Amino acid sequence: MKDKTQDLDFVKAATLDTIANTEITPSSLHGFGLHATAVISAQTVLCELDGQVISIEHYQAIEAQIGPVIGEYRKYMFMECNYLDPQTLLARNFRTKYSYINHSRTPNTELRYDPIRVVALRDIAVGEELTIDYRKEQLSDDYLTNPAKQFL
Repeated sequence: MKDKTQDLDFVKAATLDTIANTEITPSSLHGFGLHATAVISAQTVLCELDGQVISIEHYQAIEAQIGPVIGEYRKYMFMECNYLDPQTLLARNFRTKYSYINHSRTPNTELRYDPIRVVALRDIAVGEELTIDYRKEQLSDDYLTNPAKQFL
């Protein structure tokens, strides 16, 4: 089964444009990334993250039920969320540009809470990829022990 998240044209057309002055392009870090199209000043709030608060268990049950039906769109629909604690997610129905901010141990953005938002830690140059340290989120044990996540 083909994965629609690997089709750049689909990704650009179907991803909600929630972060100004950025575009999704191929990344030297991983797959696609979010790159600045204008200078982004330090402390700029890039976006606020909203969604539905749901238990991880409930989210996984929904994915198990709906995922097989949507086939190549599964990873598009079930990949964007934030861990609020080890059992709870803030999940979004559709991907936003936030999901294309790749992981780095030396990030140029970070999550801040109440409300959850993405903030630039320093000036970000045109063409520079936006990065965030995934380890600063309250990730579940399932996420942390996933062999595909060993890059953290």
